[in-house]
Amino acid sequence: MADETYNKVLNLGCGNKILTDAINIDVTRYKGVDEVVDLRQYPWPWEDNSIDGIHASHVIEHLEDPVKFINECHRILKVGGFLRFCLPHSSSVTNVGCFGHYRTFSYNTMHGYMSMDYYMFGQARFKTVERKLRWWFEYVDGQGELPPGCETIIKCVDWFITETANVFPRLWENIICPTIQMREVIWKGIKLR
Repeated sequence: MADETYNKVLNLGCGNKILTDAINIDVTRYKGVDEVVDLRQYPWPWEDNSIDGIHASHVIEHLEDPVKFINECHRILKVGGFLRFCLPHSSSVTNVGCFGHYRTFSYNTMHGYMSMDYYMFGQARFKTVERKLRWWFEYVDGQGELPPGCETIIKCVDWFITETANVFPRLWENIICPTIQMREVIWKGIKLR
């Protein structure tokens, strides 16, 4: 998933979603985890401006203070490096009802806070280069719980609903989501400063 132009990419809070082209980081030693790091302990062990890219799939919703997490990502990323989040969407009953989630997110959350001048961070820190809603999860069977044969069907339905929803994502979110819930928000930004 990391672009070839990026040399040092972290997959933060990877769990069992191991990326072969990244350094897989988690608080627990799973098969494929390269480094065990508690991301709730600041500062993280990486130097300022030393990382080319960061993937964080379903991580920050489990933290009491996502701003500290975002500040650390910004600190360790090089200018021009990417930060990519997969986040739980606020329309999903599964996401809202998860005991371990402190919050859920909308289509515009990360773009609004990270890529526009705003009170939380002052000046924009990132340029948004990817933003979309997803009906299903990017890692289709990340928990290994789907019955055999379902993955292909889910991928097809996910493609259709995801593509349709992202034609007018804010309209979809405000009108259709009460009927057809979305499970994820994908956001990727490039560090500006």
